[in-house]
Amino acid sequence: MICPKCSFENIPGAKFCSECGSPLTDSGKIAGLAVDPERADGAPVRNDLDTSKIPDIRIPGINAGPDGRPADDVVRPDGESEFDFDPIDDEGEEPEYGDWGPYTFDPDSDGVTKKIQDTRGIDEFLVEPGYVPPTPAWKSGDTMEMPKVEGEESPKKKEFKAPGEPDKKKGGKAKFVVIALVVLLAIGAAAAAITYSMELWGGRTVPDVEGMQKTEAVSSLESLGFTVVAHDEKSDDKEGTVLLMDPQGGSRMEEGTEIVLYVAAARSIPAVVGMTQDEAASAFAAEGLANVEFVTEKSDEAEGTVLSVDPEAGVKALSTSKITVTVAEAFRIPDVAGMSESEALAALSDAGYNGYVAYVYAEDPEGTVIGCDPAAGEAVPSGTDVAVNVAKSRANELIGLANEYLASAGTITIGSTTYEIASVDGSTAYKGGNTTESTVTVRAVTMLDGETVYGSSKQRTVTIVWTDSNDIESIS
Repeated sequence: MICPKCSFENIPGAKFCSECGSPLTDSGKIAGLAVDPERADGAPVRNDLDTSKIPDIRIPGINAGPDGRPADDVVRPDGESEFDFDPIDDEGEEPEYGDWGPYTFDPDSDGVTKKIQDTRGIDEFLVEPGYVPPTPAWKSGDTMEMPKVEGEESPKKKEFKAPGEPDKKKGGKAKFVVIALVVLLAIGAAAAAITYSMELWGGRTVPDVEGMQKTEAVSSLESLGFTVVAHDEKSDDKEGTVLLMDPQGGSRMEEGTEIVLYVAAARSIPAVVGMTQDEAASAFAAEGLANVEFVTEKSDEAEGTVLSVDPEAGVKALSTSKITVTVAEAFRIPDVAGMSESEALAALSDAGYNGYVAYVYAEDPEGTVIGCDPAAGEAVPSGTDVAVNVAKSRANELIGLANEYLASAGTITIGSTTYEIASVDGSTAYKGGNTTESTVTVRAVTMLDGETVYGSSKQRTVTIVWTDSNDIESIS
């Protein structure tokens, strides 16, 4: 039977809901489950059922017994009866349910039975309709004071226990000992935790000193019993700032543990003057200075030698500071080939040399600068005298010398004969090998009896061989 108020499913024939106590009867009919006689399986359907068909079920303490008294009453000495509603007997076992216990039925005819408390013999309302229980005072958080009972003897304390519950007095001392041990262990653990947190044992917590100044950090660590070792580390941070520490702050260490601090040290320009360029580059890298520019300057120092540095050595600098390093570049003879004499002399002067002209016989057009000595590109100290080699024609030189000699010589001796040169008739030719040929008109000259006798005039080719120093080696 479904309660119309709370929808609880009660047993067929119940007068009041076992859940909320609401009445379930109406004019002798039960609003609940009924049997449909037309259905072969006898499955319950919702309908009205005549209550006269419900069997009388006796409930101890309510409607059992022929004289109206409960069949299972226990009679007290004063003649009154009391009901034992405890479903648990003294042995701690549930009694067998009989006609007074929960009603077992199969409402859906599916073979699955259900047990619901049988309340069909109860004539009174279990709960007054519309009854609202008062709100306990303690739910608001207020304190409720109980009225004092005057002139009444205090009620005796009564011990309530479920049937079959073991006697609390048994093993009481053992329980006390166990509880005491647990309490002592808890107190000991709490004391250990507290003393550990107070660092009375188990070492000390290493303070985090990163970012502090070195003096402050060392003082803080040494005051806790730690040993401090500091190492300088090139950095752009403020000088003396603790950059790193090992072990890290917050770790737990025994007193006397060595704490290593890495402290910021200022970068400075290293002394690199006199070093090679490669040595200087390594020194700047070791200092953590990366913005370094190398420039060259003509110098008589060994090529690649550092001449100067800007800023100068010892000046503090950041890793990004610009540094200029001047390195020696050797003086080298410039290439003046193809220039005029004046242009070549000016170029040598600009390069730090003293230039002078030296004529060199060559096939190039006469007057052209064909090079210098020392040769172009050679590393030569500044101030050195350098010859500018100017092309000069040997043919022109010897032809001129031959014409000049023949015009002024007057006589020449060829073999054993002396000739008087009357004129130089043809142009002189250079035959190579410092040899010239000239056509001249001559006449033989001899002395006879003390008198000069001239032969007849005739043309003759005169060959002259010259030395490198422009002296006549031979005439033929």
